[in-house]
Amino acid sequence: MATDPERAEANGVAGAGASESRPAGRRRGTRAEALELIFETATEDDEGFRHGALGAPRMGKTYHMKEVAQEALDRELADLLFIHDCKRLDVQYDAWGPQSVRVDVEDLTSNPISEDDPPVVVFHGAPAEGRKCSVEDVAALGLQQGRQGTGTLVLVDELYHGMKSRMTWAGPAFPEILREGSSQRVSSAWTTQIPQSLPTEAMDLTETVAIFYLQRRSLRYATEMLELEPDAVAAIQSLDRGEFILITADGWNGVIYGPK
Repeated sequence: MATDPERAEANGVAGAGASESRPAGRRRGTRAEALELIFETATEDDEGFRHGALGAPRMGKTYHMKEVAQEALDRELADLLFIHDCKRLDVQYDAWGPQSVRVDVEDLTSNPISEDDPPVVVFHGAPAEGRKCSVEDVAALGLQQGRQGTGTLVLVDELYHGMKSRMTWAGPAFPEILREGSSQRVSSAWTTQIPQSLPTEAMDLTETVAIFYLQRRSLRYATEMLELEPDAVAAIQSLDRGEFILITADGWNGVIYGPK
């Protein structure tokens, strides 16, 4: 069940962007329409997909990724979800129940999910005990599952956790998923609040990127990396909570998606 902050993110209340200044006539789209674009190539080619989301804190990225994850299962684009959810003390990806939560890969090995449970593992670490879960370990296990024939989605909520330092990966597994995973039945999804800290390949190799409201410095970086046109930049500055634009191989289509 969605928490109050999640409802705020999804429903666009008290938006951070100045919606009153949004240019008249801006095209609007639903979240369902955005999902069609996110999964379009994977559906046509019968391969994995690569999707990312940028945005300031509490603007709706996690709520969006929950929908992406569930839709990937429903469309049978993934048979198994591995979710790295270590950004907060509480579990954010809780829709599949506490039986899906594991501390780390070692915990999953000793306590595998049941055949009766949803095919979802949420890696959360053990914050109270100071135990962390490695993005590298989760990504490596995702690659292993894909190569063994199980279509797997590796979702990292805050990709900075997969960095050793600014613009430097902590290990080879997640970048390998970005480069080659889709042909090996491994999809990737990620979020970040600080796109300027990511290696350039994170956005270069990601097929679709949802952009929520971004603060000024992050927006400047995203504008350069994704070669955003001025009208797209203006749209991002106007976004309310739960609203986003979608960048594909064709650029921005002029549509603002959400909050519904």
